[in-house]
Amino acid sequence: MIAYSINAHIEVKSRHHAPNMKHMNWDDLRLLSLIAQEGTLRGAARKAGLSPATLSRRLDALEEAVGQKLVERFQGGCIPTAFGADVFALADQMGEIALEVERTRDRQDAHAASGVVRINTDEWLSYFLTTRFAPFHEAYPNIEVEIVTSHRPYNLARREADIAIRPYRPEQLDLVTRHMGTLSFGLYCSRDVATRHAAAFASQQWASMPFVGFDEPRAEFQSDRWLRALPGGPVPWMRCSYGLGILDGVAHGAGLGVLATFLANDQHDLVAAIAHIPELDQDIWLSMHGGLRTSARVRAVVDFMGQVFSQYRETGR
Repeated sequence: MIAYSINAHIEVKSRHHAPNMKHMNWDDLRLLSLIAQEGTLRGAARKAGLSPATLSRRLDALEEAVGQKLVERFQGGCIPTAFGADVFALADQMGEIALEVERTRDRQDAHAASGVVRINTDEWLSYFLTTRFAPFHEAYPNIEVEIVTSHRPYNLARREADIAIRPYRPEQLDLVTRHMGTLSFGLYCSRDVATRHAAAFASQQWASMPFVGFDEPRAEFQSDRWLRALPGGPVPWMRCSYGLGILDGVAHGAGLGVLATFLANDQHDLVAAIAHIPELDQDIWLSMHGGLRTSARVRAVVDFMGQVFSQYRETGR
């Protein structure tokens, strides 16, 4: 993080209080921002990765440096003093400036960025990314991308992966998160199946049509529960242990199946029985460890994925 001295700003407000105020840097003031945001020393300490006792000592030192009390501490929490609120506002501005400077630096250095970026995601989103990442290599030839597909979310704090793309927002406080969009699903079959079962397809008589779904260990997946709840209770005659197996079966005439709409839009011979199933919509979140937010290679990947998901929101592809 870029350090700044803000002596001049604070001395304008409090020259008569602290004529010999010590030099401070942004990292000292960042703790005050966390305290003001969290409302408790314990909450701020957890977010900063410090013990409450260490944070309390850092706050004491900061107040000694400025020559004034910054926070009123109570049994149930703490609030900034009037002077502390002024300093907090300045610190918040400095934080935004610091991040913008880092983003500018990353943009300038991105063409020379190198190294490996590991992305952990599930099966549908793995397909979504691998089929859209080719232009990235042209722009960033020195960055290698590993897309690790797993239903189990990898631990970003332990650096099992650099970035996670998941259909939920993680709760860890040390992660940076970003909402990427909404993944939608529909019920599809091949054109041949729709033709052979034209009457049942048109009237949605599901009981007389063949279906493809997940196998028994995955029968509790949301999409499979929805499928089995259709009128007529269709039981998939072909069952797969992975999502792309359903795509393969549906595309090659095995029956109807629930697919992500972007997948179906990529196929030229699929027909929608139900084009959108709103109850299966999934909000997609990107998350990464806060310590990676200034990494040029990671920022390059994150920015590219932002463009990819933005296009998906606009076009459905």
